[in-house]
Amino acid sequence: MIMKKLFISFLALSGIALLMFSSCKKDGTQTTATLGTAGALSASTTAPALSLEAAANTAVTFTMPETAVSGYTTPVTYSLQFAKKGNNFSKPYEMTATSGVNDVTVAALNAALHGLTLPDGVSTQIEVRSKSSMAVNVDGAYSNVITLTVTPYSETAYIYVPGAYQNWDPTAPEVGALASPSNNGIYDGIIEFPEGKLEFKITPAKSWDISYGGANGKLSTSGGNLSVPSAGTYAIHVDMRDKSNSTYTLTKQ
Repeated sequence: MIMKKLFISFLALSGIALLMFSSCKKDGTQTTATLGTAGALSASTTAPALSLEAAANTAVTFTMPETAVSGYTTPVTYSLQFAKKGNNFSKPYEMTATSGVNDVTVAALNAALHGLTLPDGVSTQIEVRSKSSMAVNVDGAYSNVITLTVTPYSETAYIYVPGAYQNWDPTAPEVGALASPSNNGIYDGIIEFPEGKLEFKITPAKSWDISYGGANGKLSTSGGNLSVPSAGTYAIHVDMRDKSNSTYTLTKQ
């Protein structure tokens, strides 16, 4: 009787151990995610035109297909990588992207070029590729490489100060300018006004197509000539963030 009970207990323990082994074996079986080959990247142009005036426009459209994932389904993130031609993407500038169509503005592409420390006003070749990656796939998958010919521009914006001091000629080389280094609508500059030549206006370009006059710190396209109180050198500050409520200040130096 005792032997029978021991045998039954042994069978029970063996069964439990077998179940535990089976359970452990199932737990150890994992499905992994594998990233497929990145599809072909294409660009709408290989010579995008860049300028401060066109900053909000689309410079180039990149198109890339979705990268397939086999095994365990996991999200794929995409980016565009920009690099100086010939450096094998050793220090790329990376821009978030999606599968499908990606419109890159003039301003965004120019920022990428500045991120690569390319000089303004110089035609340069860069390389672009797409990168697909998953959290579980450190290496990622890269597309073909496209070469673009680009000319970065300075992001500093200017307005101009034609006036009596330079014979009211907005096209003349000596016309004064106010600068906005970050192109945010706020401009500053220093102009010297000789005796008897104190009046001036503000123009967005070197022409009389649009001009701002005004008084008492307010600018208006219908305003009369602006004027400094007396001869001397003045720091001129103009705020054009709100075109309907543009302002100016004059500070004698």
